[in-house]
Amino acid sequence: MTPDWSNSRRRGPPTYGLACPHCGSDAPIVYRGVVPCCTACGGVRVPLSGPSVNLAGGPSKVGGVLAGVAGWLALVVGLSFAAGLGLLVALFATPGVAWAVALPVVMISLVVGVGLIRGGRSLRRSGVQAEGAMREQALLAVAAHQGAVTAADAARALAIGVAEADESLTALAKRDPEHLNVEVDDQGVVWYRAVAPLRARVADPAGPALAAQDVPRDDTDVPPEAEDEETQARRLR
Repeated sequence: MTPDWSNSRRRGPPTYGLACPHCGSDAPIVYRGVVPCCTACGGVRVPLSGPSVNLAGGPSKVGGVLAGVAGWLALVVGLSFAAGLGLLVALFATPGVAWAVALPVVMISLVVGVGLIRGGRSLRRSGVQAEGAMREQALLAVAAHQGAVTAADAARALAIGVAEADESLTALAKRDPEHLNVEVDDQGVVWYRAVAPLRARVADPAGPALAAQDVPRDDTDVPPEAEDEETQARRLR
């Protein structure tokens, strides 16, 4: 029997963007060409009204690549200049003087180049993490809106490959089973189901008074002196 997700709550993690005018969700946006669409329901959204799955982590990854290229250029140019300067000085002075002139250039080149390379790696790593986090938010939003999805459904919603969507959904379900569960139906289709959050019960100050009014009263528990004439007559009959 196919699993029933009719009782699943439609929810997703907040992304702090403008809500979709179609489904009311603040799910991330996916750009299909130049058209911004809601990842949850597929409706057209206002451009730049929320974070985008396509663009998440992009600036950090591009900045990381540029920083890495600049770091390697600094190393190559700086060390080459230091070597040439040392050889030039060595023609007119002792090797010790040549080293004394070239060594500061070597140190500066190493500090700048290695710093840029390490900074570029850190930027690329943060970009990949931001992209993964945004994709997970979008996957949870899709599952929360539809109740449950397959990898193919998620791939269409996020405009990514099916294998990539399945890998992301599986990793998310393993790491965060409180938000996403995995179930397999009789046909062997793998479904990823959004888990309904448990809400704590809040006591209503008017609750006890209302409950007391709803409880049927037994006339035998009422003292005779508190009974009215109609009640006493009914008891005598």
